[in-house]
Amino acid sequence: NLHPSMEFRCFIYNHELIAISQRHPTKFYSHLQLSDEDEVHPTTDIIHAFFETYVQQRFASGNMHRYVMDVYVDSQERTWVVDFNVWGSRTDALLFDWVELMEIGERVRDIEKDIGENGGEEVDAEIPMPELRVVTKDMKDLTYDPLSSFRGPTDVMNLMGAGNNDDGGFEPSSFKNFMEQCVRPSEM
Repeated sequence: NLHPSMEFRCFIYNHELIAISQRHPTKFYSHLQLSDEDEVHPTTDIIHAFFETYVQQRFASGNMHRYVMDVYVDSQERTWVVDFNVWGSRTDALLFDWVELMEIGERVRDIEKDIGENGGEEVDAEIPMPELRVVTKDMKDLTYDPLSSFRGPTDVMNLMGAGNNDDGGFEPSSFKNFMEQCVRPSEM
């Protein structure tokens, strides 16, 4: 019994988790709203800790610097990887857009660079916690799309290359290229 509200898309840039989006951008879930006392959503902490412990520098043997990961957080606050996706417009950015994600990634990279250049010296900057975006009460009326349940996810359709060849049909090389970048669990 997976609850759709606990599915999230994570954006990784230069091996850092930079952003997290609610996986279903047309649904409002009141329990995902940030309380007045919290500066960082508890779900952000759970996903970030999981990422640092099990995924960071480990996915694809650390050879993939930018990618997207879908996760599920269960009722015991355990995080499960659902899927890995390619970084870029072939994958739906959900509540973010790709220009914005690139800007966030570059800012985080610049902070990492400053920290690295100063070696053992103290630096005021630290890598920020990723931003978690969820549908807010103000957005719930704006994001509803009554036809969305009749469509395939855009990241899957793009990955499958639907409509990308000259006759508008399936282009298998796109999916094959993606699969060649994936690492089998037995090879990790």
